[in-house]
Amino acid sequence: MNQLTKQLLCLTALVSAGQLFAVAGTVSKIIPRSQSFNAARQMIAWNNPDWGINRYPQDKYYASFNATFAYTRTFRSNSLTRALFGDDVVCGPCDDLGIHISGSAVPNRASTDWLADYFGLPRDFQSTVTFKPMISNFILDFSFYAGLDSWIDGLYFRVHAPFVHTKWNLNANECVSNPGTAYNGSYFQGYFSSAVVPTSSLNTQFLNYTNGCVPTINNDFTSTDEAYCSLYSCTPLDKITWKSLCCSRISNECDCDGSALTRNGLAEIRAVFGWNFLNDEEEDYHVGLGIYAAAPTGTRIGDTDCDDKGKSLYLFEPIVGNGKHWELGAQVTGHYIFWRNSEDTRSLGFYLESNITHLFGASQTRCFDLDSAGSNSRYMLAQLLDSNRNSYPRLQSGLGTVDELALEFADVYAPVANITRRNVKSTIAVQADVAVTLAYQSNNFQWDIGYDFWGRTCEDLCIDDCCPTQVGNWVLKGDQRVYGFTESIPYLVAGPDVAVRLAVSDSLATINTGSNAANGLDYTPANPTAPFNQYADNPVLAISSDGFPIYQLPSAASNQIFTSNPPVFITESDFDLTGSKGISNKVFTNFNWKWNNNSESKWTPYLSIGGEIEWGRTESDCGQDCEKSCNPCSNSCSNSCNPCDPCATPCYTATFDTTPCPSLPRRAPSPATCVKLALSQWGIWLKVGSSYN
Repeated sequence: MNQLTKQLLCLTALVSAGQLFAVAGTVSKIIPRSQSFNAARQMIAWNNPDWGINRYPQDKYYASFNATFAYTRTFRSNSLTRALFGDDVVCGPCDDLGIHISGSAVPNRASTDWLADYFGLPRDFQSTVTFKPMISNFILDFSFYAGLDSWIDGLYFRVHAPFVHTKWNLNANECVSNPGTAYNGSYFQGYFSSAVVPTSSLNTQFLNYTNGCVPTINNDFTSTDEAYCSLYSCTPLDKITWKSLCCSRISNECDCDGSALTRNGLAEIRAVFGWNFLNDEEEDYHVGLGIYAAAPTGTRIGDTDCDDKGKSLYLFEPIVGNGKHWELGAQVTGHYIFWRNSEDTRSLGFYLESNITHLFGASQTRCFDLDSAGSNSRYMLAQLLDSNRNSYPRLQSGLGTVDELALEFADVYAPVANITRRNVKSTIAVQADVAVTLAYQSNNFQWDIGYDFWGRTCEDLCIDDCCPTQVGNWVLKGDQRVYGFTESIPYLVAGPDVAVRLAVSDSLATINTGSNAANGLDYTPANPTAPFNQYADNPVLAISSDGFPIYQLPSAASNQIFTSNPPVFITESDFDLTGSKGISNKVFTNFNWKWNNNSESKWTPYLSIGGEIEWGRTESDCGQDCEKSCNPCSNSCSNSCNPCDPCATPCYTATFDTTPCPSLPRRAPSPATCVKLALSQWGIWLKVGSSYN
């Protein structure tokens, strides 16, 4: 027994050490341990060999079954926020973490601000979005154990089947400090379309955008355009199509309260067929080894009841079970009673249960960031390029100088998440759950106090679609203008009044800024003094197909605009397939009472109540515990904490800590190999059952 204990402790130390070298990053999904994979909750109450399970050798069949009613709830919500949004978060009210949203016209934008332009918000828009993620589970676990000693001494079979109701609430709240003004909030011609985009056509909140709202943007269609199209049979400019976010949404539309997502289901059916190969009543110990398997009956990651057309709709998606993985592994059990009183009414013993499994590949749907653009880039804006052969005037093509691919902006925008949504195969090499407990028995009463270690290696994600490497002619928009203006037919009109779609891309953009702003170019005035798009990918001066320069505005006094030659496309090879791994430590206790000391009775009912506290390890962060100065509940601003309405605090903006945690480059130097993430949660349970002798 001592040797076995040493080996288990050694394994635990090795797994723990491996978790110390994780690289910081964000996850595509929060993947918790399954609600059914809990050795601590499963071993207590019936672990005594005198009347429960793993009994000493006998020549008859025996059994035990129970139902466990359990409730769990997460804490340390800031760790989940950091896992979802990375190093862009800053301290918010009531010690919650949040992100800043600010437009391109906002002066002195922080390096961690998300660019409001990507979300169809006004140029001078400013808001703060705070999060307090919470996961709660109601669990009804049915368990059955059969001792098959009548066949072979120590042979056993056990099964667990927990039904779960899970509720996930991101608790996202937005405080808009500047909704946008009529002039400063509008976008000039060429930025989104050939027309000026007024604030009345734009979104009003970031959370509206993340729930599917899109701006209404139109192009100009003038008499000049009509003249061109009648002469050259061109395609007239039409309404801009802006596709709504169909993946990684930050709130939900399912529940009546509009705040939380719930799922119900049987997590897994877990079964063990084992043999207690060391089982000595005189020495008061046993050691058993079993084949452990789990059949997935829970929810598939990416499935949703809210939208039949789209999978993986929400960022904080409720999950029942392990994500539809089949599991196969081993179970090791053991106990040693090292003290009994002379009357054999009291005892003190040590109990062990260890489950180690491999999780086979499971098909899931995920949405990913881009390695090149860094964390949270799935919320950036992409634009579609298409053939320009059916429009006039157009970029110069086929002459070896501009637009060699004969492409132009196709008047279609979409969030990057829509483009990176893929069916993937998720595989997890090893998952381990090891629980040990010290149990004191006095007559019909038993008290257990124990420790549980859970660990999971990094999930391996592989795109499961049969798709080409290129995902279509999609490029990052960044802060580039997508339209220019030319005077291709001077005898019809004076000045560059005709809009020309460009083929510009900005692969160096991030969720925080585009390449123009990053290089100090002030592109917010109506007519920037510097040539625009000069920091786009592979910039060249734009020329129309009949050799006329293309300007950044319909004015001959404006600068000639740049386009990309060639543009840089989004490809599957740039998808950030970062997975997560986890490690947690738990302490638990349980109080058990059994009835019927009559040895001739066939039934021994029992009742137990217990609880657990689990601490999950996550990436280190400076925002785990915000300073109390950030908390309006601790100053004169407010007498009570109301996280649901942070805007109600008058000095909310003044007390918000805008200092970013680390000093980061514009993009991550390399993609994270794996993100360390495990839930911190507490739980209570009530178990009722009976053993049959």
